[in-house]
Amino acid sequence: MDFQMIADSFAEPTCIISVEKDNDGGYRQIRIVAGNKLYINKIEDPMNQGVGKEITDGSEVPEFFRKSRTFVPNSPYEDYLPKEMGFEEVCFRAAVLKVPVHTYVHLNGLNIWFDIYAMPLSIEDGDICYCTYSVIATANSDLMVSSASSGVYAENVIKTCIKLNGSDDLNGTMNDVIKDIRLLCRADVCTIALIDPETKEASILATSFGKDCKVKRVTQFNEFGDIAKTWIDMFGESDFIVAKDIDDMEYIRQRNVFWYNNLMAAGVDSLVMFPLRYDGVILGFMWATNFAVEDTIRIKETLELTTFFISSKLSNCRMMEHLKQISYTDQLTGIFNRFACTELIESLIKRGEKFCIVSIDINNFKSINDSLGFDAGNRVLAKIASRWKKIAENNLTATQDHIARMGGDEFQLVIQGYENDAAVIPTIKTYENALGNSLTIDGCDLYISASFGYCLYPDDAVTSDSLISSANASMNEIKRLKNSQHIMRFSPELLKEEHTLEIERKLIYALENDLLYFNLQPQFDLDHKLRGFEALARMKDSDGAVVSPGEFIPVAEKMGLIDKVDGAVFRRSAMFIGEIIRETGADIMLSVNISVRHLMKNDFLDEVKDILSSSGIPADHLEIEITESIMIDSAEKAQHCIEQLHKMGIQIAIDDFGTGYSSLSYLNNFPANILKIDKSFIDKMNTSDPSKQYVAAIISIGHIMGFEVVSEGVEEKEQLATLKLIGCDYIQGFIWGRPLSPEDAEKLIRESMAKKYLSSQ
Repeated sequence: MDFQMIADSFAEPTCIISVEKDNDGGYRQIRIVAGNKLYINKIEDPMNQGVGKEITDGSEVPEFFRKSRTFVPNSPYEDYLPKEMGFEEVCFRAAVLKVPVHTYVHLNGLNIWFDIYAMPLSIEDGDICYCTYSVIATANSDLMVSSASSGVYAENVIKTCIKLNGSDDLNGTMNDVIKDIRLLCRADVCTIALIDPETKEASILATSFGKDCKVKRVTQFNEFGDIAKTWIDMFGESDFIVAKDIDDMEYIRQRNVFWYNNLMAAGVDSLVMFPLRYDGVILGFMWATNFAVEDTIRIKETLELTTFFISSKLSNCRMMEHLKQISYTDQLTGIFNRFACTELIESLIKRGEKFCIVSIDINNFKSINDSLGFDAGNRVLAKIASRWKKIAENNLTATQDHIARMGGDEFQLVIQGYENDAAVIPTIKTYENALGNSLTIDGCDLYISASFGYCLYPDDAVTSDSLISSANASMNEIKRLKNSQHIMRFSPELLKEEHTLEIERKLIYALENDLLYFNLQPQFDLDHKLRGFEALARMKDSDGAVVSPGEFIPVAEKMGLIDKVDGAVFRRSAMFIGEIIRETGADIMLSVNISVRHLMKNDFLDEVKDILSSSGIPADHLEIEITESIMIDSAEKAQHCIEQLHKMGIQIAIDDFGTGYSSLSYLNNFPANILKIDKSFIDKMNTSDPSKQYVAAIISIGHIMGFEVVSEGVEEKEQLATLKLIGCDYIQGFIWGRPLSPEDAEKLIRESMAKKYLSSQ
């Protein structure tokens, strides 16, 4: 999830908060993951952009807010804000308990009223939960309540508006509130109208008419929409309009004769009107009409305070609706995402409706990415989604359909309203046929097909997880069969996972018959000088066919055989590189991946010593790559082992940094030398400023902590140029080197040494 994009989408000062929950129902670390420019300005330079700017009564600013500081994403909140239990409770409730929070706070010792909104995000990463946190300095609290000449007015308004807190029925509650406010004002009519922020169209949210009221409703006038648009300009500089009698109504005539004529036609003889304004944006208007002249001040003060509370509520609702839209929408395609699809399925189950789930996977999509690049692949997905979205929205089938992207090239279709089980097939075929026409990407005509595996509720499964798993199983079976059948219903036999069992058999055979081998992918510094190689596991089956590491590595992990795979690759690659170093004197590194299971073996250190001795590779030319999870899941034992490796002179690299815990506190305790940035961040670096900033931040933090940084998966010249600019130390990727056989790796080493020798002459 692109947290920076979410923060930037808010007009208010907003940040994204992460809360790490513990096993006791509480929480541990709270961090500020990202923030929009308004929020970052406030915490980096509080005096000029934040607290100091908002103080108008001469209060002394506490020492904490006098300091300037530089924001670093994913930092503990205490780096930028005073430690405060109230803040932590708000974040915990929103992020972990998934409860939207709206509250008001004062800074200690300062007379500033801050309006706080914390709203949950649906994303979770293990024990890490997220929420948005928005803060606006709205007004001086004394002025807000005491602006009414009578405290009774304020008390009555607050008692009335308190109904808005915690209400899920905005329309119903607002009608209750507007009725109470009309009675407080002793006016004939009280109304709230909303303004659409994009179209500027007006709509009535709530209205209340007194008994025997003769004033006509505004919606009786065809010109109401046009009239409401003129109000926005009228309130450009003034905060309200008061016309206590017909003489005062002349003021309105002079400024807006169009509106005045309609007021007269409606029977209005007095008016108080306030804009519903929040953070400089007009959300709508509230007005009271036809009242006694002596009540004018009371009405003005009542509406003034009421509009503040209602504006806050409306802003909160709009923010939640905006956040919900982000949370439910796939950013690449604009259709439902996994979260929205799962929620829909669960709601249908709760209602007891029969429905069909279809898991869809684009056939041979990897070849599109490999041949045309990931950007082209993304455009293919967007075009496919657009075709399917039109089918679902335009009711081209006799059913009610919902299409969602679950991730990668996987989609989910939910079908409702079919008469019988056989009726789902024509609907699915409609989506299959939509792929019949070619897609043109970068001048290439692509012919796309997909596999559609489906299951029915409640016949095939009864929970959302089992329904999705069953549909996926039938879809995977289609792909395994590789025939002309593209649509298949789930059956229990598919749960045998024949393909996985076949990979298990091949892996065991390969281990027993010495069919594991290695390739070497080169690493270079940014001047294109060879640093060394990463050893990559490869496997052949009994027929000599290469088995994809993407298939056998996960199976090896599942079977508990990954340490044997690691060990075989480690020993063989070390023997090869050790021999090359002895023969040529090459100054190169060998980097090997070591799994958690392998590292945690009691005899691992003895194994390393034996490999060093038998291969002859110098310890300072060996680099062991571990994942971030080791630092958390097995911290104490892992630290002891890594310290021993470090004492031997072996380099330690943290692999795929940024995709897991990315804990600087744990990282600081491990004697590592290298950080490796995962390919997923490099892929987005030149299409997303936040991704570029994230990579730059990792490099900067790594250098501060004394690490060198390797970027993996570098494939494009633009990526290489950016990495040079932001100070990366080494790169690994197709742009300068694909994985090589040992023979080709030796050739590269000798060529590199020859260039080095010639350049020294």
